[in-house]
Amino acid sequence: MKFKKLTAVMAAVALAAGLAACGSGGEDKSGGGASGGGSDSQSGSDANGDSDEGSGDVIEIKLPTYKAGENVGAVFFLPQVERFNKLYEGKYKITIEEVPQAGYADKIKQLAQQNKLPALVHAPGSGGIDAQWFKQVVLENDMAYDLNKLVEAYPDECKNWIPDSKEFCTVDGKLICKPLSVLKPVGLYYNSTMYSADKDIRDMSVDEFIESLGDNKLAFQTAENGWTTALMLTDLIANEEGGVELLADNAADKLWDYNNPIFINAVTKLQKMLQENASSNTVGAAYADAANAFMSKSAAIICNGSWMAAEFTEGSADKWSNDFKGSDVKATIYPGNVAIANPKMYGDFWVANNVSDEEKEVALAFLAFTDTQEEIEALLLAEGGTAPQITYSDNYQTELKKDPILYDLSESMNEETTYCPGLGDVFPSSVADTEFGKLLPKLIDNTLSPEEFCQELTKKAEEAKQ
Repeated sequence: MKFKKLTAVMAAVALAAGLAACGSGGEDKSGGGASGGGSDSQSGSDANGDSDEGSGDVIEIKLPTYKAGENVGAVFFLPQVERFNKLYEGKYKITIEEVPQAGYADKIKQLAQQNKLPALVHAPGSGGIDAQWFKQVVLENDMAYDLNKLVEAYPDECKNWIPDSKEFCTVDGKLICKPLSVLKPVGLYYNSTMYSADKDIRDMSVDEFIESLGDNKLAFQTAENGWTTALMLTDLIANEEGGVELLADNAADKLWDYNNPIFINAVTKLQKMLQENASSNTVGAAYADAANAFMSKSAAIICNGSWMAAEFTEGSADKWSNDFKGSDVKATIYPGNVAIANPKMYGDFWVANNVSDEEKEVALAFLAFTDTQEEIEALLLAEGGTAPQITYSDNYQTELKKDPILYDLSESMNEETTYCPGLGDVFPSSVADTEFGKLLPKLIDNTLSPEEFCQELTKKAEEAKQ
């Protein structure tokens, strides 16, 4: 799956680390009360959704979200909501209800059963919302509003959507989720004072990379979703013959059977790496532990996305130990010239059908606001990524070059780079979020052979179907 080179692929000034980080607390920080179902939203508009700015009538919606509190996503998302509220002051308002990430999916499922969904709901693949539930419950019961109305109302902003994502989000002619406008390829970081090689990791084969490690360690993890370990396994699969196609062809409907040579061969190589080149804290390590291993020089390499770059700036020096220096960190992509990214996926939100027309009006305005060029570039400069449908402004190009790590990462991708979905896109959610990580210690201590590991993983996937 080859794509043309995307200029300025990754952005500067990443703000936080770890997709796997969870939000904290369930307190409503907005001061607007508790539960956030659509029926609780306030509206002072007339029947046409028009508001009198002078009278103080404002169409207000409440947005339950895990991107609040200490969650990594809050760093960009909450100020974005504030910018939206300021832009539409006197007309629209979004108030935030903080929901712990671990409880978000259950809350949304309960609200769906009560027909009290909020206007804006996080897309499948985020917040624990799995695609299977979304298809079987939301789509089959016509709970998602047709966002073709968004295209009609805001055509300029919608031109910024990635075509593959728009196609993926269109079901029977209905646009059931806002498509992606930003793609975030994931690579790896290495400490140049610990690991060095004759050529870029990108230009190595998997076998060359493993040999080049010597005694160097990788910051793997087995707790949570095994995030950093799953990224490495993704690359090992992608480098098997037919591996990229296997991942790409099953990202939409998930892969349920892993008893095949591609997976078994890749897991065999992963087992060797886990046993010989894993950081000493790998078993039981959550993402924070893996990050700490890297930033204490207990590991020379960590697989992670562009958002981790902020951890290597002087502002994060309090997280460093054992003479670690962020300036020693270099970035690149995976052996075999592989970057992990999947354009054929849902965007950030969908809009519930059960809410009022006025609430839908606010929701559509917010989605369009997030896809303006200014907000897209702000997101890229905050969290990294690429927006292939826009022409970047001069100011963005200038700001991009201020972060040497992410600029180098962008330069590591070329016309020959292969992009493929990660295992998180391919596994059913229960396998991706829990079962994969739970089985890894048994692979490390030889309780499970690679073949048995794939068999057990397949059993867990089959159980998720029931």
